[in-house]
Amino acid sequence: MSPAPARQLDDRALAVLGAGGPALVLSSDARGEPHATYSWAVATGARSMRIAVDRGGRSSANLRGRGRGAVMAVGLGGLNLLVSGRVRRLPGLLQPEGSAPLEVWALAVDRVRDQAWPGVATSTLAYRWPAAQRAAMRRMERAVLAGLRVAEG
Repeated sequence: MSPAPARQLDDRALAVLGAGGPALVLSSDARGEPHATYSWAVATGARSMRIAVDRGGRSSANLRGRGRGAVMAVGLGGLNLLVSGRVRRLPGLLQPEGSAPLEVWALAVDRVRDQAWPGVATSTLAYRWPAAQRAAMRRMERAVLAGLRVAEG
């Protein structure tokens, strides 16, 4: 039997997710159809996260329509966490060089579930870009994470 989900990030999760990194953003549409997209997330407190999604995309529509979402952190700092809660769109857009405009969403954490299997390690979710694009894409990723940390909420 799985332990009950926590209501907030513990100190270790806050330290790891506070640095931010790649994550899966999970949402569902009005019919309950699930959707996942690769993006980035940053914890801004034990009960708050910020996530980036493409402006006007399916994730944006689902988050807007349902008011709930989740972040799956895979392997970051050895953690495999599913963090869910209510979401709200923050004003403005992130527009890092090399990226389409990104919306910033605040996630008010109400459930944190450890998805790790005892004795099993996972690879950290990370983006790998072609050599010719790598430096520019890493700069873009750093800009997204920095923007999530300072977004007005």
